[in-house]
Amino acid sequence: MKTVAVVLVMALLGFPNTDLSTEKKAVSPYRAESSAYIVQGKDAWTYVTENRSFRFAEVLDDAGNYEAPLLLEETYHNERTDGMEGVPGNATVKAWAVKHVGERELRWTLKEMGNEGRVQDRFFRVTAWGCCDAPFVYSYYSVLTGRKLYVSNSDLLEVRGDGDGPLAARYVAFGYAGMNELS
Repeated sequence: MKTVAVVLVMALLGFPNTDLSTEKKAVSPYRAESSAYIVQGKDAWTYVTENRSFRFAEVLDDAGNYEAPLLLEETYHNERTDGMEGVPGNATVKAWAVKHVGERELRWTLKEMGNEGRVQDRFFRVTAWGCCDAPFVYSYYSVLTGRKLYVSNSDLLEVRGDGDGPLAARYVAFGYAGMNELS
């Protein structure tokens, strides 16, 4: 009879959650702030945006294994002025290795003239918008190290060599001489 009473009390009060995979802990969120404003000049207005955001990226290391997830903090500062062609911009990206719940460690920071960016395979691509007849300029960085690897006016073309995994990939890009002067 006592066993029935204990089971009944537990059923009424509920069992404690014993499945650790569904247990969630409160962690302070990472925060970012964006802004937009207008600078009134003598002859024209300049529209300024500073957009900051986060994204998580899982990237393969050279052996083809997933590294610790990266938290990317991206900031894009763009200025468009009435009567002028082009939109000058600056990109700053910080990559944080996510260790344990709530812990992160800065791995790298990149700064590049550019207007937007995104993760593309094992690369982070910063795009500088073209002006007038100048084409877009793409700067490719290693997501693992933050090291600048390629600058081009086209997407990377992947060519597979012998073997498997990331080390078998080779990349080709096309562009104009003096591309850094175009952006």
